[in-house]
Amino acid sequence: MKRIILHIPNITAAAFVQLAAVVVFASAFLLTGCSENELPSDENTDTNRTTFTIEVSDGGYAPAAGEKPGTRATENGYATQFTVGDKIGVFAVKDDEIVDGVNNLCLVATADGSNLVWKTEDGKTPLNISDATYYAYYPWQPDEKITDKVYPATTKVTTFFYDVIKDWIPSTNQGTYIDYTSFDLMIASGTPSDKSLSFSMQHKMALVVIDLPKTKYKLTDANGQALPDYIIDAPDTKFKGFTPYRMSDGTYRYLIKPAATNSQPETLSGSYTNATSATAEWEFEASVDAGKYGKYVVDDGTIIEETHQLQAGDFFMKDGTLLSKEGELSDEEKAACIGIVYWVGDPTKITPANEKANISNKDNLQGDKTLAKDHPGCTHGLVVSLGEESCYWQASTTSVQYWLNSNHSGEFLSVESGFKASDPLNNIQGYNNTKAIEAFNESSDNSGSQVYVVQKVVKYREKVPAPTASSGWYVPSEKELTLLCGEDVDNIYTNNSGGTDNHDLINKKLELISSATTLSSSAYWSSTERSYDYAFSVYFNGGRVESSYKHNPSYRVRFSIAF
Repeated sequence: MKRIILHIPNITAAAFVQLAAVVVFASAFLLTGCSENELPSDENTDTNRTTFTIEVSDGGYAPAAGEKPGTRATENGYATQFTVGDKIGVFAVKDDEIVDGVNNLCLVATADGSNLVWKTEDGKTPLNISDATYYAYYPWQPDEKITDKVYPATTKVTTFFYDVIKDWIPSTNQGTYIDYTSFDLMIASGTPSDKSLSFSMQHKMALVVIDLPKTKYKLTDANGQALPDYIIDAPDTKFKGFTPYRMSDGTYRYLIKPAATNSQPETLSGSYTNATSATAEWEFEASVDAGKYGKYVVDDGTIIEETHQLQAGDFFMKDGTLLSKEGELSDEEKAACIGIVYWVGDPTKITPANEKANISNKDNLQGDKTLAKDHPGCTHGLVVSLGEESCYWQASTTSVQYWLNSNHSGEFLSVESGFKASDPLNNIQGYNNTKAIEAFNESSDNSGSQVYVVQKVVKYREKVPAPTASSGWYVPSEKELTLLCGEDVDNIYTNNSGGTDNHDLINKKLELISSATTLSSSAYWSSTERSYDYAFSVYFNGGRVESSYKHNPSYRVRFSIAF
């Protein structure tokens, strides 16, 4: 057992740079006819409401002392970028008292074309109150967690939020994008000027960046064209007692209490299997100031480079390793295989067939934006599971999309689709659909109308863990099912899957693994909804795209991974 000597490049005050995310609320015009402590009423028309837009200006963290500057893209990786669904809390203070109506006012980032506008959940916007000072924080918290912890008799933002900062404790589980960002406490203050209100957000937690040994695949496609690098962890990478968030460059991020409020440094440790197949353990003490980051490099962050021609039919291993479809697998490799690559391409972008097609409106065909947000490194291809299940699509038929419109408006791409060439059924968005339906299933509102196909994939994740460099298992969208069965074609309700060639290829590879179930020639459910009582499916005997009754019990469900 080997103890790793950490390389920590000059973690001093000079090695940390504070992040300031500038949030600008620019009102198109001031409200008239409203008292200072009330919101615009429903009777107000759009022409006399204040509209707020948001701009985020942040150059990111500078490199630590002694390190070479990264690319602009790398530097921007430390910047804060707000997205649809993010929530901030806002207070207005006048004469040392919080103004009614702007007391932990929740503002939600909402899409308005290519811009974000910040509104209350009912679509209203806060008043511009004369002579008031505004205080804002992220992420928004319910009243019972925040309102008793602010101090309005002050002019300093750190004093206003003093108890909030003091009591803020990041979770040890920050493994997903949502879990990680939900503990990234930021605060700001501002005073209205003319028709705008600017908040320069300051991070109040400390950020630890962990750089571990890893493998980098230099990929090409079947035609020899270069693909983005694919980075996976060293085998058996583990963290002891905490779960950080993995970035697309293979580094990990973990928020901790700042050094000034921590009685002692945070001890972080873990292990991995090194090049000699020995277990290598590591440990370090992290002490970082608020709003700054420290980078800790384990065993020099060794990178092993591999070259690989990525093709449909390649074998996908439990640690994210790729093996060529042309090779012969050992018994050990067969046991480690968890799926077969069935499509090579970027699932977060429009597919080549849709890009070339003469479709007037392609806004719904731009790839899986939820996947791009949660797993920005999953730009290489799609993998199909070795196993499958059979079930109804849903328990009691009801519209998932209708519920999402009322409870998660703007957070997800539409899971419901029509039949047109520009409708969502032609888009790769299975990850998005699955996450949206998980939100539906988790609500007590829908206890009697659970979506079974998503319940099945949640259980499959426990049975067959996915590698950290992937999206995790999800239920493929209708477009993804047609890719699994045939090829990339546009307007799939008319053109179907373009045949069954891929179905036949994938089955030849599945037949080599005794634990795998070959693809059936029957119907498979997608995660794409048609209506309250119908969902989309694909018949694999010919690749036919269908809208099917949700209570058809004989349909199967297969699972996907993006990587």
